[in-house]
Amino acid sequence: MADGNATKAALLEAAKQLIRERGYAATSVRDLAAASGTNLAAVNYHFGSREKLLNQAVLESFLEWTDRSVEEDAQLTRAHPEAGPIEHMAAGTRATVEAFPERLPLFVVFLEALLQAQRAPELRRQLAAHYAEERRRAGEMVRTALGEQTPPDRRLEVATSFMIAVTDGLMVQALLDPEAAPSGEEIAAFYEGLAVWARTGGPPPEKGGE
Repeated sequence: MADGNATKAALLEAAKQLIRERGYAATSVRDLAAASGTNLAAVNYHFGSREKLLNQAVLESFLEWTDRSVEEDAQLTRAHPEAGPIEHMAAGTRATVEAFPERLPLFVVFLEALLQAQRAPELRRQLAAHYAEERRRAGEMVRTALGEQTPPDRRLEVATSFMIAVTDGLMVQALLDPEAAPSGEEIAAFYEGLAVWARTGGPPPEKGGE
């Protein structure tokens, strides 16, 4: 049993590496076996198919990314406990956007999986469950940051859906035209400007303006 678990773990780690390097469609069973040091039959034996192995690798990779983001946001919260909700959002978004160069290869894989899901009902259900888990983990992050200021459950779910949608949309723009996509600092300044506007009832002055 221990050897079987080790083989399964090796295949999963190999799949995570290969989908980043080669993409979903270009990763073959032979590639998986070679990279994991296993044999061709191991993929079907442990996962049922190449697709199921790659799907699990995609989903686990994104949840690992989410966990890293949650920990980074928790560190920001501990460093600035006096910050308000929008300031927390600004700091979190700045860190997320600055990590795009590292994470874009995985995002491309996720886009490939979305296309595959249109013809694979099981993968579609898995991706839907993945987004539900993303919202849950993001909600826990917000609760940790805001404490008693945390909004009611449904409003929190809407807020986390918005945050995920913004991140996904920014990554699409960074993928297509990185020079034109806003930087983490620019997005953070935008959120901070919203906070000023909410407090004063008017738009903030441009930085460097009169």
